[in-house]
Parts: sequence; structure tokens; C-alpha cells
Amino acid sequence: MPAPSRGLLANRRRSAGSLDFLADSFGASRKFRILAVIDDCCRETLCLVADTSISGTRVARELDALVRIYGKPACIVSNNGTEFTSRAILRWADQNAIPWHYIDPGKPQQNTFIESFNGSLRDELLNEEIFDTLDDARRSLALWRYDDNAVRPYSSLGNQTPLEARRALEKFEGSAPGALAHRNRPDYQSQTCRLLL
Repeated sequence: MPAPSRGLLANRRRSAGSLDFLADSFGASRKFRILAVIDDCCRETLCLVADTSISGTRVARELDALVRIYGKPACIVSNNGTEFTSRAILRWADQNAIPWHYIDPGKPQQNTFIESFNGSLRDELLNEEIFDTLDDARRSLALWRYDDNAVRPYSSLGNQTPLEARRALEKFEGSAPGALAHRNRPDYQSQTCRLLL
């Protein structure tokens, strides 16, 4: 796997996650929303959650799951939507000590990564498919997310896929959130040591 580019490493130091909502419909004009979360550094789609209603509390639950899997981002960037300014999100950001940056109202260009992502998702999937059910939409979103993360190379990532870019960074940095314990850390205890204590 190739080493990460200098630009990618510089971005990693200030790695942020971006969030936004998209809307679509299924069936007889029944609307649903999609919570999109991406890693700005690796361009990895961390989640696409589709449901008929997504509250600030639900967003906080999804972020908890992402932090367990990928670790804490240095910052989160979003618009000023009611879900992102809710008490649940403000409390979550405070409890997790993660700065939350709100873009200026009417200035989507301040969150270019998620806006570009939204355009791709809309052009490649949402405008091309007619969903019969919410489950149908969720399946299509999962397939599109896999393709975007693991199959499609990005020129901005040195023609790596987002998944390859993240793995290269983790290998380079020696950090892989959620990975097995490292023996060379002072707080590491093998199962054998624990049994003897």
C-alpha cells in the first residue's frame, strides 16, 4: 500500500468530520431523510443513515457509534440545522470534548467536502433510483457507500480509495482506532498477565 501523500498527512492533523442531511422520497411521495457523515481527510463515507425522521438525539447516538469505530475527530463541521443545534448535540459535543464548527448561514461553500459529497450522492444514486420502500433505499445507500469507500479511487487521495487512504494513514501513524492492543504500550496487559494477578 502506498505511503500517504504530504497533503493527506497535513489534513490528518486537523482532521474533521462533516455532517449534513439530504432528502428523498419513496412510494407515494413519502419522504425520508439521510444523515451523511464523512471524514474530510480520507473522504471516507462514515455513515449514511436513512429514516423518515432523524432527531438530534438520534444524530448523537450515530456519532457515539462512529467514535467507537473510528475514534474522535478533531472537529465536526455542519450547518445550523435544528438537529445539529439541538440540546442533545450540544451536550454530546461538550461531553466528548469535540469542537463543533457551524458554517455561516447560507454559505455552503464553507463546508465544501460534504457539499461535494452530497452532489455525488444525488447525481449517482438519488436522482437515478426510484425507491419502493425505506428498506430499499437503505440497501441502495449501503451499496453506494461500499462502492464509494472501497472501489472508486480519488485523484485527491493519490488515486487511492478512501478506505486505502485511511489504512495507509493508520499504518503510517501507528494508530488504528478499534484495533487490538499494542504490546509496546505501558498500559498493555496480556490475558496471561491478567490471569496471574
